[in-house]
Amino acid sequence: MFSIFSISAFPHYLNNISQDQQYLLLQFKAAIWNNNDTLQPNWTLLRPLCNWTGVTYDRSSHSVVALNLSSMNLHGIISPILGNLSSLRSLDLSKNALAGTIPSQLGRLPHLQVLLLYSNQLQGTIPPSLSACRNLYDLRLSFNQLHGSIPPELSLLTNLKILYLGINNLTGSIPSSLGNLSTLVELDLGINNLRGTIPPTLSTCRGLHDLRLTFNQLHGSIPHELSLLTSLEILYLGANNFTGTIPHSLGNLSSLVELELAKNDLSGIIPHELGMLPHLQSLNLWGNKLSGTIPSSLGNLSALTVLDLSRNHLQGTIPPTLSACRGLYGLMLSFNQLHGSIPHQLSLLTSLKILYLGANNLSGTIPYSLGNLSALVTLDLGRNDITGTIPPELGMLTRLEALYLNKNKLSGTIPNSLGNLCALKNLSLSENNLQGSIPW
Repeated sequence: MFSIFSISAFPHYLNNISQDQQYLLLQFKAAIWNNNDTLQPNWTLLRPLCNWTGVTYDRSSHSVVALNLSSMNLHGIISPILGNLSSLRSLDLSKNALAGTIPSQLGRLPHLQVLLLYSNQLQGTIPPSLSACRNLYDLRLSFNQLHGSIPPELSLLTNLKILYLGINNLTGSIPSSLGNLSTLVELDLGINNLRGTIPPTLSTCRGLHDLRLTFNQLHGSIPHELSLLTSLEILYLGANNFTGTIPHSLGNLSSLVELELAKNDLSGIIPHELGMLPHLQSLNLWGNKLSGTIPSSLGNLSALTVLDLSRNHLQGTIPPTLSACRGLYGLMLSFNQLHGSIPHQLSLLTSLKILYLGANNLSGTIPYSLGNLSALVTLDLGRNDITGTIPPELGMLTRLEALYLNKNKLSGTIPNSLGNLCALKNLSLSENNLQGSIPW
């Protein structure tokens, strides 16, 4: 009798579980809305959970295991009631207009693996209670208005692979305990108001591929321990207050694809070891106080597409070896103290779209071979000591939109061939010794 009764009662028990979860989700829905009321047609007790928009229902456990309402233009707040969906593994409310705070009750979700709340209007602080979600491996809270410090408790999330907290109003320092996240692959803390130094303990995250700390108020030197992150592909440290020199040991980051150290107060030389990074595509060091010469070893960077060394105190000549970087489409060396002539070898960079050499002490003539740079969109040679005439070959640059030759010592006439530059929008030839008529 008891066995038969139990079996007959079981479907009713499961139905109650399912109905309880429906009620929880409807309470969550009561706190949100959108213009189209996307959820209204099928978020109803008359439909099974497996048919609800954005809901993943596991029939075997009779539980809601995922809720994905990304990009639905949702407004309102995130109800704390979600903390009662105890089987939830994935919660994605990203790319909406949700306001209010992140409910601390989300820390009650022991099976949660993915929490995506980025690109909303969330305020308040990051709940330390999230550290109880020990299975979490993907946590993205970026593009919000969160404030306060980064909870050190997040270091308890030892399965975490992705941590995005960028583009908020976070303050305080980077917790050194984040070095305990040994499985971390991507860490983005950029565009906040973080202060202090980079914790050398981050070097223990040996699987880190992507480290972004740009646009903060970090100071001190760049820890040489970062060179231990040999899996690192992206290193963004720009727009901070870093001082000291660029560690030579960064040349050990053999997987590096993008290195961004711009807009700091770095001094000293550009280490020649940076020319040992075989996969480097972008090297951005502009806006520092770097001195010395441009290392000829940078010509070994065969994968390089962007090189920006502008607004430093670099001296010496432009290394002809840069012509070996055949994939280069942006070469920015302006606002330095470079001298000597413009290497004619630069004409081998046929993918070049941007060539900024202005505001230096360059002399000699403009190489006529620059007319071979058929992809060129912007050419800035202004504010130098260049002499001679304007090569007619520049008229072959039919994609050119901006040509700056002002404040040099150019003479002769303006070539009629410049009239072929149909895409030209900006032309500056002032403060030279040019004669004759304008060919337009």
